[in-house]
Amino acid sequence: MSVAAVFAAGSGPWPSHPPALADDVNSIDAIIRAMYASVSFSEGRGPDAERLASLCVPHGRLIKVHANNIDDMSVPEFVERVQTRISEQGLRGFVERELFRRTEVFAGIAHVFTTYESRTDDGGADHLLYRGINSVQLRHDGRRWWILTILWTDERDDCPIPAAYLPRT
Repeated sequence: MSVAAVFAAGSGPWPSHPPALADDVNSIDAIIRAMYASVSFSEGRGPDAERLASLCVPHGRLIKVHANNIDDMSVPEFVERVQTRISEQGLRGFVERELFRRTEVFAGIAHVFTTYESRTDDGGADHLLYRGINSVQLRHDGRRWWILTILWTDERDDCPIPAAYLPRT
């Protein structure tokens, strides 16, 4: 289903918004797991646009922070960028997994700092692409959790992930 079709077919709490699976949004743990699962894919299919959209408020933002600028995207824009990368760069499989998490909650809002690593499967060989930190802002509306913003940056040589945000070995 195209990204545009996902939003046109939705029947969630707002017009043109896909409904979420209850098990994806009933806890912070569940929504963070679903977030990682929705951006991961195999066989060049791309992210699960409908699932990712169902986790986010309709006006949710996905913002990648670079050293000198940002890419500020809606969910459809994010999915379209990944689809372009698949078609132009031949990306076949992509898995993002959580390495570490720190969560703060107060009065129905939450901030999750979640360290990730991203890997690709290119012809049977698993390659580490990058690591970084997602800063996820969430809201609980009395029924479920919603992602408001996913702000992230990849680790760089001049900006390594601090030990406080890595798994303890």
